[in-house]
Amino acid sequence: MGVGKGVVSGDRRSLIAIPTTYAGSEMTPVFGSTNRAEGRKSVRRDPAVLPKLAIYDPEVTLELSPGLTASTAMNALAHCVEACYAPDVNPLVPPVALEGVRRIVRSLPLCITNGHNLDAREDLLTGAYLAGFSIGNASMALHHGICHVLGGKTGVAHGVLNAIMLPHVIQFNAEAVPDAMSAIADAMESPHPALPRKRGRQAANGVAALVASLPVPKRLRDAGVPEGILDEVATEAAGTATVRNNPKPVTDADVREILRAAW
Repeated sequence: MGVGKGVVSGDRRSLIAIPTTYAGSEMTPVFGSTNRAEGRKSVRRDPAVLPKLAIYDPEVTLELSPGLTASTAMNALAHCVEACYAPDVNPLVPPVALEGVRRIVRSLPLCITNGHNLDAREDLLTGAYLAGFSIGNASMALHHGICHVLGGKTGVAHGVLNAIMLPHVIQFNAEAVPDAMSAIADAMESPHPALPRKRGRQAANGVAALVASLPVPKRLRDAGVPEGILDEVATEAAGTATVRNNPKPVTDADVREILRAAW
């Protein structure tokens, strides 16, 4: 789908999308390209690449491997999370993103347990659709900024990086956007702690527990990311417009700490 978007970018041709994974790209005007020689991934928004038609058929996802099911669905979950606290987001978007969270969290484990569970596959596709719509109408922040730089430098799949990094970024942002984090924790059906300010930690812990149950790498080292590039990634990521868009100010040292916690 990303290749198709690259082809129609700046062109008059239209794109028809039939998603076979759960990234939700069929609902966004966003696509990425990676320069392997430079180790750099760039992400663009272009209204021309938004598919004119998306066809959803859960039967084409039945043979998708557990690993790809999990990693692409975690990409969708990250889209929902960032859309919930994007600066100046349209107030109609977070409720859609939260419904995406509910559907992804409840259906993803079922799809991993039984990949031929057609109802769960359909529910997960719906969650991915809602996630794609949400991030397509919101701005990305720290989480995607880090994952884009990491992906460009290492070639590790974007969904795998999403799964590893998301709990750490939620934890970092928790106190800056408590209302959004509380809503995310509620959507995940995390138990309420005694203090409302701890809801951000509950959201982070809920995502971490979900990742722990999935067939994906749990740490950057497990995905083959070398420790020696973390400082370089931190400096580059902290300087991107995407990271500067984060609701909580981010320094090089902050990104470095987050990366080392994830490594």
